[in-house]
Amino acid sequence: MKPSPLTLHGIQFVRVHVETDLESENRADDFRFDGQTLQWGLDHGRDEDNGTWWVAVGFGTHQAEDEPRCPYILDVQAVGIVSVSEDYPAERHEKLACEYGAALVYGAIREMVTNITGRSLAGPLVLPTPNFIGALESRENDDQ
Repeated sequence: MKPSPLTLHGIQFVRVHVETDLESENRADDFRFDGQTLQWGLDHGRDEDNGTWWVAVGFGTHQAEDEPRCPYILDVQAVGIVSVSEDYPAERHEKLACEYGAALVYGAIREMVTNITGRSLAGPLVLPTPNFIGALESRENDDQ
């Protein structure tokens, strides 16, 4: 095993809202996110004072009329602080911090939701596994 060029310094939750959706007919262990409308947010930036990067990930459910209802109403946001090794190519620091940092932050969100729902009415919910590869380019294209 080799050490990662990315160091995670910490993750803090900004918002955690997990509520059983009493109108849903689904239990968490039967629910699949395939048709579920999900709202995502991803942002990042650099702290020039200390050279670290911050990565914010938000996740929430949005109940659409023509889709199955998720058994929970979710609105969770967390921010991670990461740094990239000076040995890693400088032109790739932002991409690594944004994409892999987002995966680390989302993993903490996923764990938090599963822990909270583990003792909730509709049972434990495991969030889907996203792919953050290419997220930086997508965000840059959206900004143009």
